[in-house]
Amino acid sequence: MTDRKNKNRGTSNGEKPADVRFVRVPSIAERKLGTDYVAPMRLDPRVLEQMQTTIKGLEARYGDTLRDQVRTLLTLVEPACGGDTEARGRLYAIVHDMRGLAGTFGHPMVGRFANSLCSYVESAGMDAWRDDTVFRFHIDAIREALDSPGADPAITLETLNALQKLIAASAAERRRMG
Repeated sequence: MTDRKNKNRGTSNGEKPADVRFVRVPSIAERKLGTDYVAPMRLDPRVLEQMQTTIKGLEARYGDTLRDQVRTLLTLVEPACGGDTEARGRLYAIVHDMRGLAGTFGHPMVGRFANSLCSYVESAGMDAWRDDTVFRFHIDAIREALDSPGADPAITLETLNALQKLIAASAAERRRMG
């Protein structure tokens, strides 16, 4: 056993201490995400609670923002599908924001419907804008999800499945038309 004076020089009986080597084991996140991964710092639970309170407060206001955005989307569909590139850009930007923010602020199905529409535009490219049907059905689904937040999840998932079938039918039609 070492005493306080000798703890860094050796053992109390004069033996040389064993070599000590520290081995750093990478975390699971580092193994999956690479060595550039930086672990998030731990937050004080009081700060986390304050953040959650802030998000809850923003949630109510975000619902109103979403309703305004749905009205804007409905006015943008016709010009966007008619060739107006500015309307296309605005429509896509709004839907893209919905895709990213809706789930955070308590509207996960709005986010899923918006994701479906964004994915359609991203995969179909310019062909997406030939017909407004897919856009209108997605916007109607978003509006319905906002108006009926307590809707049966099975029904909303069935709506999402129906939208995916509509997208598939639209893609098949585009292929057929050449």
